Amino acid sequence: MTTCANPLIITWARERNGFTVEGLAQVMKIDPDEIRMWELGTKFPSYPVLENLAYRYLKIPLAVFFFPEPPDIEDTIRKFRRLPDYELERLSPDTIKIMRSSEGFQDSLEELMSPEYIGRQIFHDLNTEGISAVQLANRTREYLGVKIEQQFSFAGTETAFKAWRYAIENTGVFAFKYSFKDRFVSGFCLLHRQFPIIVVNNSNSFSRQTFTLMHELGHILYNVHGITDVEEQYIEYMSDQEKSLEVNCNRFAAELLVPSEVFRNDIPSHFEPEIVPLLADKYSVSREVILRRLLEHGIVSQEYYASKADEWNRDYLRIPPKEKGGNWFLTQLSYLGDGYTHLAFESYYRGRLSKEQLAQHLNINAKNIDKLESYIVQ
Repeated sequence: MTTCANPLIITWARERNGFTVEGLAQVMKIDPDEIRMWELGTKFPSYPVLENLAYRYLKIPLAVFFFPEPPDIEDTIRKFRRLPDYELERLSPDTIKIMRSSEGFQDSLEELMSPEYIGRQIFHDLNTEGISAVQLANRTREYLGVKIEQQFSFAGTETAFKAWRYAIENTGVFAFKYSFKDRFVSGFCLLHRQFPIIVVNNSNSFSRQTFTLMHELGHILYNVHGITDVEEQYIEYMSDQEKSLEVNCNRFAAELLVPSEVFRNDIPSHFEPEIVPLLADKYSVSREVILRRLLEHGIVSQEYYASKADEWNRDYLRIPPKEKGGNWFLTQLSYLGDGYTHLAFESYYRGRLSKEQLAQHLNINAKNIDKLESYIVQ
């Protein structure tokens, strides 16, 4: 049974999801010419194929394919239009899908959060007007309540990431994790009047995840949607205003994680490369953050910093991503975060959600709810 799907809608939906004709054909395991004929209107997909296209690959309701013209709905990618076009064009369908799924978490937060709840909201309580990135970082650390003594007591970078994530979620900004196929994307943030969120690439090291967390918190405080890229060449293609903002977010993140007032006592009188990993361990941050701080204090040159940062980034991109494995339920809890997971289950316990609705908010199958719950109790 063939359909009379609108060719314009097929093209619109494909492009909206970041697929080329060849890319979509590859994942569907069909000939690219088949898709070209659909988009030219010389051939129509069968109903089962169209249904698969809608729900599995292009993530739109089936009925949309029969609209007379593409619907006028906001595209998530347009929120990042402050970035250079080439940076957006290199995003894969997988990353675009993650961005749209993340918007779903913001919708869920609106539904899950009690209407009478009034909590701290760092993005409203801290004003960025008239202050430097360093001053903003100092005020943010005070707001988060993380003392430097606590930071020095972290058992490692994983412990550090969890502690910073917990502190940030207690200020009204929820953080989620995914494993991105686009390994150059470290994470992104999405603004919202009540529930801005940060999404971090779980494929990165914990030290890189922590810097991404802080860089994206900077984007939120400066009130812009943002993406953190492993490579920073794209900044050179931005307007002076946007470039300045990205520099400030980097400075904010570095100052927040390694405060200048404390770091002065650790600055060596004579630089030796061995000091970088030692200080990275002390502050539970990446080597690049420490090197950035040394650069700012004039201990290393811009050329040395750029070469080492590029070397470390290339090493990271060359290393194969982690193979999937381990405990699926613990992984899901790590992706969702304690704050969001407990909020969802609390609504379930109060009878506000059915098990099926809870599963939708957690983005998992309802049959996995009971098992997932057992790991929360532990």
